[in-house]
Amino acid sequence: MAVPVGVQLSGSQKPAKTPGNDGSSTLLAAPEARNLAAKSGKDVEVTAERSSNTTTWALPDGTFKKRVSSSAVRARVGGQWKPVDTRLERVDGGYAAKAVNGRVVFSAGSANQGEGEGRASRSVMRTALIQDVPGQVWSELVRLNTDGHEMVISWPGVLPAPVVEGPRALYENVRPGIDLLMTAQDGGYSQLLVVKDRQAAADPLLGELNSRLSSPDLTFQLDAESGALSARNDKGEEIAGAPSPLMWDSSGKVAATDGIPDWKPGPAAEQHPTLGLPGIAGAEGAHIAVAKAAFADGTLSLKPDTALLNATDTVYPVFVDPSFKGHKQSWSLLYKTAGSSSFYNGQNYNASGTNEARVGYESTSGGTSRSVFNFDFGSELHGTGILSASVRALQTYSWSCDRKIMDIYSTPYVTSSSTWNNTTGWWTKKVATENAGYGYNSSCPDNWIAPDIKGLVTEAANSRWSALSLGFKAPDESDSYYWKKLLANGESAPYLEIVYNNPPDVPVAANMSTSPGGACLTSGNGTSIGKTNVTFQVKGADRDGNLNQLQIEVWDAVSGQGIYSEWIPVNSDGVITREVGWDKFTSGRKYYWLSRAVDWDGSGSPGSGPADSGGGGWCTFTVDHTAPASPAVRSTDFPGPGPDAAEWSVNPAGTKDQVIEFRGNGTPATDIREYQWSLNRPLYDQKIAPVDNDLAQLKLQVDVAGPNILYVRTVNKAGNISVPSEYLFYVRPRAGIDKPGDVTGDGFPDLLAIDAAGNLRTYAGDQKGDTDAYIPGAVQNGKPVANGYWKDPATGKPALIGHSTDWLPGDGITDLIARMPDGKMYIYPGTGTGQFDVGRRTEIILPLNAPDPATFRQIVVTEDADGDGLADMFALDADGFWFLSGYTGSSFSSYRHLATGWAARDIVGIRDISGDKVPDLLFRDNSNPDRTLALRKGKAGTNGGADITSLQSATNSNGGTDLTYATTGWGRTTFPQILGTPDATGDGIPDIWAVNASNGYQYLYNGGTASIGGAIGRDEDGWNTFLTIG
Repeated sequence: MAVPVGVQLSGSQKPAKTPGNDGSSTLLAAPEARNLAAKSGKDVEVTAERSSNTTTWALPDGTFKKRVSSSAVRARVGGQWKPVDTRLERVDGGYAAKAVNGRVVFSAGSANQGEGEGRASRSVMRTALIQDVPGQVWSELVRLNTDGHEMVISWPGVLPAPVVEGPRALYENVRPGIDLLMTAQDGGYSQLLVVKDRQAAADPLLGELNSRLSSPDLTFQLDAESGALSARNDKGEEIAGAPSPLMWDSSGKVAATDGIPDWKPGPAAEQHPTLGLPGIAGAEGAHIAVAKAAFADGTLSLKPDTALLNATDTVYPVFVDPSFKGHKQSWSLLYKTAGSSSFYNGQNYNASGTNEARVGYESTSGGTSRSVFNFDFGSELHGTGILSASVRALQTYSWSCDRKIMDIYSTPYVTSSSTWNNTTGWWTKKVATENAGYGYNSSCPDNWIAPDIKGLVTEAANSRWSALSLGFKAPDESDSYYWKKLLANGESAPYLEIVYNNPPDVPVAANMSTSPGGACLTSGNGTSIGKTNVTFQVKGADRDGNLNQLQIEVWDAVSGQGIYSEWIPVNSDGVITREVGWDKFTSGRKYYWLSRAVDWDGSGSPGSGPADSGGGGWCTFTVDHTAPASPAVRSTDFPGPGPDAAEWSVNPAGTKDQVIEFRGNGTPATDIREYQWSLNRPLYDQKIAPVDNDLAQLKLQVDVAGPNILYVRTVNKAGNISVPSEYLFYVRPRAGIDKPGDVTGDGFPDLLAIDAAGNLRTYAGDQKGDTDAYIPGAVQNGKPVANGYWKDPATGKPALIGHSTDWLPGDGITDLIARMPDGKMYIYPGTGTGQFDVGRRTEIILPLNAPDPATFRQIVVTEDADGDGLADMFALDADGFWFLSGYTGSSFSSYRHLATGWAARDIVGIRDISGDKVPDLLFRDNSNPDRTLALRKGKAGTNGGADITSLQSATNSNGGTDLTYATTGWGRTTFPQILGTPDATGDGIPDIWAVNASNGYQYLYNGGTASIGGAIGRDEDGWNTFLTIG
């Protein structure tokens, strides 16, 4: 029958109500809860760690308190925690309990089964009726899901539609004079066969009462002694269990418990009398017998006791009770009088079951009881520092108000087959004693006891137990004054209350490394390290987010002499790095090292090594100061630039299977393990082994025209790494017309810069916009130009430069536009290889009355902004914004003074940013700290391009206002040089190159249609020393 759950009794030490049953979906992790508790001075629940039977709080002092109940206090439904609610509701496929741990669905009746899909799993086929022998029909009765496993119990016959009231489903007259009553429980169900009279007792069904059990992944085992049935997984672990099957008559009375309302039948009993029978709610003093159980071929067979059925003093109806419940939140009553019977989860005690655990000798019944409770002990408690621990239980009865001792023992895990007889050897490890007398009368009312079990819980935490079981036993089991009752189910069930501190995790080998050397190795000679400083790195962890420092300790593996030891504060990621000089180590010797952790509360971890959770031994390395030589690199396909930077590849960019050779350069071939290499970035993420003595031949395809750098280093068999070789070579461009911003002929935008010496550099961009290498950007008749050509030697004033497209002489190759220190504008024709010929420069003539180019402080060149088919240029002088257009070979045909008030502004770029195929104006506004980058959307012109008037002012623009493209951080002080570029990243949106004044890095920022993106590339060539970019 149904055992009530959620019962609460009052007592002077009653704990606060368990939180988390309000459907709240807010998850608060331990670090956040810990911080809130410290700030508020109050306990804060760690809602992210809620489970069906555990609740955790962060305390103001930085520690944690966990309550682990032996019974579920909540159930997860639809992703939210809710109070346990066993009331049935109609679902597809039957009737299901509303909120329980382990979904249970009762049949809607044989004629209604198979409707819909309302169940947790399809792994067992749902079949309304099965007939496997003539005349034998099986109907699915109940489907139970526990711990992700599903089992189905079938009834040998047709089932009518049930009468549903609360948690009960009554199937009337399954046989003449016999009803079947199912009751949903948290984690399981009870099943009562109600035999109404002696005539019904003669039904052949009762000769052998059969149920069919099936599951896709569970096996069923019957305990021969107790008759208890268990469902077990493939590891043999009990997932669900049924206690000894009992039967009883109606001669008893309803069991009463102080403080719990008396049982009363519900309204449905008026029309359905079985629901009003007292025997379904209690049977204290009833005639009781065990139904003999057998299990074979998936069928559970019960043989009701014929002596009880036929006895003259038997009072009908008679009840027969097989049931199932999940093993979670389990306890069991051990009863000496029925020493071979199981009363798992209190079921079938006094026939109808009980909510109360019993301890000691009860003289009125002559029975002696012990009670055992199981508690989950989750991994979150493993390795914690236990500050206090108690088991709290609500004592609801004692023989008198006199204080009497009750002993608590550490016992094995109680299961559905545990009985008095097979647990007599469990009572050897006493862990606590409680001396109390509560629950006798109003002078000593029900109250909570809290025996101290810190020692046992500490052992469980250190030994990483998965569960902890406690047995309650009277020291004198012949004296009724030691007899006690404890509430066993619901929120007032016994629970562990544990206060603990989470120490930092022991650092493990997987999170420890050296550079060079790599990941920690714990066997043999470990990693091998050459004549170089050694950087140690450790990543620590603390589940409270409270990690303070990590220690690095290094010592000689043979002599034990300490080499280095230091505690180092961790960074925001829990990582430390520390470099130790190479001269601290002796070549040819082996070294061990470990790490320890400490948190801000002063709790520390043991050292990493043989005893840590990562296994293995100490982190080990061997020092070999004989590193290999840097490799020699040569290639006929990709020759070096030569002294005049005039040598280029044999074939253009994109040619397959071009060969570069590596040799040991003095390192013996027998000592070379591999060459590590990468192109244009020192990643060394590719490797190739020598195949002919020390020779390795690398075949590759280089897609970036212009300068490229191959980084390569030798790794010897001891793991030592050479100093890298950097091989610079120039790759010829592909044939065809340059794309916007491309000067090397590979189709990717490139960046030009004038360095501090006044020399032009070409940085070739690749498909990601990276600019990793450069070539001299200017030649004269194929030879390098004079040093400092691009700045005034007297004043240091640099040229203003820009590139975008072909200006002269119409050869499809991008040219350079420059306002030189002499104040004049020139075109420098491109060579197609990323360089510009100063010997063929042409002066650009501006229209009459146009501004003097000597007054310009910025020029920005574009392909065609106004739709006339010709390249254009925008310029800024001290305060004015100018547009020059109609370039036809040697001069601009027109100019326009667009605006004044531009002293605090800089042009970033004029290109289609918003995606409407009309050029937009992106500019920096140094006078507006809240909008340092602004976007002015252009309107379409009549001939294509933009109506230049729409770029003249915000009011003329598309939308009538300047839009915020970036807020703060883009002023001239932070980024003195900024340049828009055609799309460099492949997303079709123009991007931005910018030079940071403080660190000297040049960044590539990903452009967006409405706002700037993040930095996706970085060059560290000291760009804050450069004079200009363009």
